This record gives sequence, structure tokens and C-alpha cells, in this order.
Amino acid sequence: MNQWTLAGLLMMFGVAGCTEGPASSESESDAEPAGPAAPEVDQAAVYLKDVPPSPDPWRASAEGDLALLKISVKERGFDPNLADPLFKTTPLGHAAWWGQSEAVAFLLANQADPDLAYGDPWTTPLHMACLWGHDEVAAALLEAGVDPTVREESGGLPMDYLRISKEDTMEIAKAFQAPFSFEAIQTGREEIRKLLP
Repeated sequence: MNQWTLAGLLMMFGVAGCTEGPASSESESDAEPAGPAAPEVDQAAVYLKDVPPSPDPWRASAEGDLALLKISVKERGFDPNLADPLFKTTPLGHAAWWGQSEAVAFLLANQADPDLAYGDPWTTPLHMACLWGHDEVAAALLEAGVDPTVREESGGLPMDYLRISKEDTMEIAKAFQAPFSFEAIQTGREEIRKLLP
């Protein structure tokens, strides 16, 4: 599955329809507009060469394989801001999704842009860290200066991802075969809430 599927699932479950967090007493007609759904942000270019890089920096990021990631970026000069052709996700996006905090730190130290959006429709590494409760990843991204007010393409803020219900979170995890436990996700989300302004 790819980011398009994730965005579709999030829209279907509705980041706006989260079951956690404060309930509003305003009627929908009285509510203020949520703001622009898709602000202008820099988006990752997709790697388009016929021959894939070796070693694969996206897989190394997802698996937290620092040895292969270092070969790819440091020795072979791979640009860590390029998205893979299949999922259209940057190495930083893959590392954030899977909670690979050491890979995130390495990529940030090697010119990975923490605010660079990726995917179709696009999202950011901070959104994914918030979705899965990867507090160490969120902390590294915030320390690197990521903007926590950037909305992803469907309009959600990173903070919105902290309020996605257990049912919806685990449905997304199941769809992506992500082996995360909701208890660990919630613990991480609580820590991330403390970090966000």
C-alpha cells in the first residue's frame, strides 16, 4: 500500500472525525473555517533513474539499517530528499513511519529536510510520527526545526493525528500490516503532546 491509500483511509476514518480529544459545543455552521487544506510546501522530487540506487536508501531507512544508509548517503552521495518511485516517500518519511529514530537522526544530520512533504497526496514525517506515536522521532524532527503547523494535503495538522481513535488507528495498522500495539502508540502520543506547542 502507498501514501495514497493511507490518505484515503485517513479521510475515510476522518482525522476530523477523531473520537478522542475535546468535543466542540459549536454547531458546524458556527464553526470557524479550518484554514487552507493544502498550504504551499516544498514537495520531494521522485527518483526517476532506470537503475535503482544500491544499497536501497529507502529500505535501509525503514529498517533502521544505519550501515547501508551511511553507504548510500555518505559514500555514494545519494540525496536523502529524493522520494522512492513506488511509494513516493523520502528516506526520512520511511524512517518516521517505522519509528527508526537513529535513521531519522542520521538523515537530519545529512541534509534531509524535515519540512519536505512527500507522497501523493502528500504528508510529512511529523504527521507519521504522530500517527504511530513515535515520540523519539517527533522530538528529533522538532529539534531540527520542523514546522508543527504545516497541514498535510487533506488538511490535518500533526496534532490531529494524536487524536485518532483506537479503532481507526488499528484499522490503519492492519491495512498496512504495521505491527504496532495501540498501548505503545498512545504512550508515544502522550509524550508527543508534551512536545508540541
